[in-house]
Amino acid sequence: MFSFIELLEIHNYKFFYKIHSRMIKPLFYFVSLTSLFLILQTERVKAQDTKNFFSVTGGYSLPVGELATEKLNDPLAGLPGSGYFGQVSYDHRIARWFGIKLSGSYNQNTTNSGPIIDKANSYVEALGRTYAWDSNVSKWKLGAALIGPAIYLNFNRVQFEAHVQGGIVKATTPSVLLTGRRLNSDGQIMEGSSEIQVSLDRKIVNPIGFGAGASLRLPIAGALFFHVSGDVIGAKAEVKDLAIKAVGEGFDHSDRINESRFIGVVNLGAGLGIAF
Repeated sequence: MFSFIELLEIHNYKFFYKIHSRMIKPLFYFVSLTSLFLILQTERVKAQDTKNFFSVTGGYSLPVGELATEKLNDPLAGLPGSGYFGQVSYDHRIARWFGIKLSGSYNQNTTNSGPIIDKANSYVEALGRTYAWDSNVSKWKLGAALIGPAIYLNFNRVQFEAHVQGGIVKATTPSVLLTGRRLNSDGQIMEGSSEIQVSLDRKIVNPIGFGAGASLRLPIAGALFFHVSGDVIGAKAEVKDLAIKAVGEGFDHSDRINESRFIGVVNLGAGLGIAF
């Protein structure tokens, strides 16, 4: 049997144990939530204080401007197609919301030979003949080195960045070679008939261009972040002495193109970067 004092001690122990049990759980929650808040605040301040960002991006590219849509009797319109791009960027934040962004990008797009085939058919119409065309084309290429101001908006750990840039654009028009074989009245290739070739020369132009775009950055771990981006890059390019030639079966004809056109691309991509 327990004495009165022992019973009192047991009762007090149970009483304080219940109080302690009831207090420990809220205290644990309080400490956990406080720690989480301090960590998020630290990450947010760290993201807002970061001065430099280096990123690598890749993705899908589409042509824009006067060359993007086919037009009647225009061998250059509609020539470029979709493609892909790669981009390297560095930006330095001068103030909390303002900085400078430097980027270099390279686009490679497919070539649609349709507009040149239409031009080739217009050449041979005067001969009263029809031809089947095999095409051999190179890629459209566009590179750019741009610099300009950027703005930054921070939403906790997520950062929104937008920029406007100017610089040098290097555009390489594709070379196109069509080989035509004559068709008979049944639409079959005539064996033994000579071929006719229609070619478009390659040209390189280096106009002053511009770029504009935005990105959304989300930290992954430490200094590493993931981002998605969208950019438009363009320039007014002057094409000089671009030759389209047609030769074969006693036919020899050439056209020279000298004009200014807007060339550009829209780039949509994603990539990784480092904030430091």
